[in-house]
Parts: sequence; C-alpha cells; structure tokens
Amino acid sequence: MAAQRKFVATAVACAAALVGVTGCFGADHPFEGMSADKIADKAAKATSGVDSVKLSAEGKSSGKSTSLDFSIAKGGKCTGAMESADMGKVDLVALGKDSYMKGDASYWKATLGDEATAKKVGDRWVKVPAGQNNDMCDLKTLFKKGDLDGVKRGEDSEIEGQKAVTLVKKKSGGETVTFYVAAEGEPYFLRADTKGGDQPNTMNFTDFNKKVSVEAPPADEIADMKDLITGS
Repeated sequence: MAAQRKFVATAVACAAALVGVTGCFGADHPFEGMSADKIADKAAKATSGVDSVKLSAEGKSSGKSTSLDFSIAKGGKCTGAMESADMGKVDLVALGKDSYMKGDASYWKATLGDEATAKKVGDRWVKVPAGQNNDMCDLKTLFKKGDLDGVKRGEDSEIEGQKAVTLVKKKSGGETVTFYVAAEGEPYFLRADTKGGDQPNTMNFTDFNKKVSVEAPPADEIADMKDLITGS
C-alpha cells in the first residue's frame, strides 16, 4: 500500500504540473545526478555527431518576421531556404566548400543594394566565394561551447510527445534561451526557444539521421558572384 500511495502521489504531482516538473520521470531519469553543464555538453556532442538533422525556425528580427527550413548533413552539406519580411526569400545549397544561393528579387535588392544587379541575377543561382559558407551548414558548429555556458536546469517537459529536460540560459541582452534535450533515446537537442531581446525565435530539430540528398545546381543556371560585383 505504501508503494501505491507513493505512485499515486507522484502521478498527481505530475498531472498538476501539466507538462511535468523535475522528478516526474521517475527513478530511471537518464540525467540523474548530472549537472546542467554536463547535460548540455552531452546533448551538444550527440546532436553534432548525427549524420543529418532538419532545422526549422520561426521568429522576429527587429520586429520583422523571419523563418528558415534546412536539412543538414555531415561534410558541410545542406539544402533549404530562409525568408524574412524585409529581405525576401533565399534558397541555399551547400556541398562542403561550395555553396550556392538563389534569392528572389527582394532578397537580391536588399543584399546587393543595386536593383540593376539584382535584375542581372534574375532567377539564377549564385556561387558564393570560397570561405564564405554559412556555419549553419556545419553540424559541428550548430552549438558552440559559448552558446551553452551558464545554463541552469529547468522543469522537465515534453516536445511533440517526447520527454525532455530543459536547460535555461539568461543572456546579458535580456534574452532567455530554453534548450530542450531529449530524455528518451539519444540525448539530442529538440528545441531552442529564445524569448525577449530583438530576435525572439523558436528553433526545432527533427529528422535525425534521415537521408538528405544535396546536389549542386545545373551549371547553366549558376552565376558567379565575382562577375556580378565587378560587372563583367
């Protein structure tokens, strides 16, 4: 009976918390006895070590809506798109050192600052100069150590029905970032939610280790950024 009373009390406490609080995972909690820093380190290593992941995000930058949707694979490969209310939309394909962008008219005008050059690009892809690849396409830099310094353990939660622990970081600019780490299976990051500041956003990580097909655009659909800038 004592065991039954303990079970009922635990169940009631968890139900009252709706999304659960620390301790509701029971005796088999995968991070039992681990500090927030240790959990963050474990999650960063697990997430950066996957073969691939899908990253999607929505948020605001200086009050303007932004979104992105990327599939990222090992070797600096990725394919996806970013869009913002003030800069338009741009598609991106990266294969290691080579990366290509294809923006709409709004994107090129905002980026190049020259409507004539934007028209010259048209609907073509632009090859980005070597060394200017976006870190977003590198699994190893998705979570840098400094991003996770100073996290504190938050309440246990769930993301799309999957149990998760939360790590909370308060930044000097007034932002609060809550990282959600899977408490079932591999300890991957499932979500990073930023509130406050000039760039509130929610980033979701899904489709771990699913096949990602990335191919360079056809050669006849590619313009060289250097040629566009020099006007040649």
